[in-house]
Amino acid sequence: MPLLKFKKILQKNNWHLYARLPISVRIAAGHAILMAILLPMVGFGIYNMVRRDLLKSVDGALLVSAESMRASKSSEGLVKGGLDQFLQNFSGEREVNAYARVVDLSGNVRNRSTRDDVPLPVSKIAMARAEQGASTFESWDRPDKAPFRQLTMPVIVSGLFTGSLVQVGTPLDATWATLSQLRSVFYLAFPAILCVCVMAGYIMARRALAPVVGMRRAADQLSGSDLSHRLEVPQVHDELHDLADTFNRMLARLEDAFERQRRFNSDVSHELRTPLTAIRGEAELALRRIRSPEEYRSALETIQKESLSMGCTVDDLLLLARAEAGALPNVKTVVTTAEFLEGVAVKASLLGKNKQIQVKVLGAEAPVSFIAAENYLSLAIGNLLSNAIKHSPEHGVVTLACKKEKGDSVLFSVIDQGEGIPKGLLEQIFDPFFRVDSARNRIAGGVGIGLSLARAMAKLHGGNIKAESASGRGSQFHLSIQQAVI
Repeated sequence: MPLLKFKKILQKNNWHLYARLPISVRIAAGHAILMAILLPMVGFGIYNMVRRDLLKSVDGALLVSAESMRASKSSEGLVKGGLDQFLQNFSGEREVNAYARVVDLSGNVRNRSTRDDVPLPVSKIAMARAEQGASTFESWDRPDKAPFRQLTMPVIVSGLFTGSLVQVGTPLDATWATLSQLRSVFYLAFPAILCVCVMAGYIMARRALAPVVGMRRAADQLSGSDLSHRLEVPQVHDELHDLADTFNRMLARLEDAFERQRRFNSDVSHELRTPLTAIRGEAELALRRIRSPEEYRSALETIQKESLSMGCTVDDLLLLARAEAGALPNVKTVVTTAEFLEGVAVKASLLGKNKQIQVKVLGAEAPVSFIAAENYLSLAIGNLLSNAIKHSPEHGVVTLACKKEKGDSVLFSVIDQGEGIPKGLLEQIFDPFFRVDSARNRIAGGVGIGLSLARAMAKLHGGNIKAESASGRGSQFHLSIQQAVI
């Protein structure tokens, strides 16, 4: 157990050391380890193939020699000159470097070549196979010399084993010399190949990771005040291309978020400065000299009005912040559709009374009831209706429709006949304090938080708001809530 624990600690420490290395070094090291495993395996396979082919060539020569001896009368020792003459005749003018003899099962030599300085043993395996009429190839080691290869073949006459064995052998000097040279080549080539592979792996890893270095340099140029820089996207559509493209999209989202945040801070400052300036101006004007009670009352009423306006703006901002942070208590109850639509329509009608705007309710396709946080949903739809009334002409009609959609979602639509919204601004209208026409919005009232609050309330119900509009053709706002149908 202590040894196993020490081994695990060692492996863990080695892994941590490996993890601290640069990626290019890790890739090169992994490539080197892989090549260190594969190269010996390939070399071993090549060596065995060459050895097998060389031995097969030797075995083929021995087999031809033995079959020729067995077919002739050399196996009976009756050829003049013995086996030397046979081997010489068989090999032609080539130098004879073979050993041959004819023995019986008792080991008695009936005929032999004069070059018999190496004894050719008769193994028990060869004798047993000979009795079955099979030949046997064997290799024998010699001290301080190359081994030799031997073939033992039974002499068969009329399909019967005569008890005589033909043995032919040859030293494997040339074969072993070739294999020795091959081993020397491997011993010298493997380290060189391994070094080249390590260097090539490192160079290829560095070149492959060069775009990452470029990304790092580009990322260093980014700052909180300037997110306009983008990473260079590689030409090849690979993992680094996807990484750079993803990073650029993230930078675009961050730049948009920072821009929205800067615009939000500027708009908040502007919206709060206006009532504060009015309050301070009224207070300073009232304090310049002694005034009548009526003048003091007028100044205090103006201060109160501006304070209430600023308080409403702050309350809306706090509600929006809590909604976006998910900090609002989301208590849902069963809401009767008809009563809910009628209630929000009546409140909206009061806002449009001065412009004589009719709020029309369409709920034929709506469910009888649904589940929602009624106060938050009422605030969202009320803001949509208020926005529609502000942008509708006098004696116009604002339509509030409700219907069940696929699944358990409910869709509320608010349609007006106003001046419409340019298509390029349909997403920006949901930003806090954004106004399509600032001058007209200030005259109509409001600070530009209503649509932001409406979207936040929709997301609180798992839904969203989409706007459809075009300049001069009115606008449609579609608010959906999810899993609401009972």
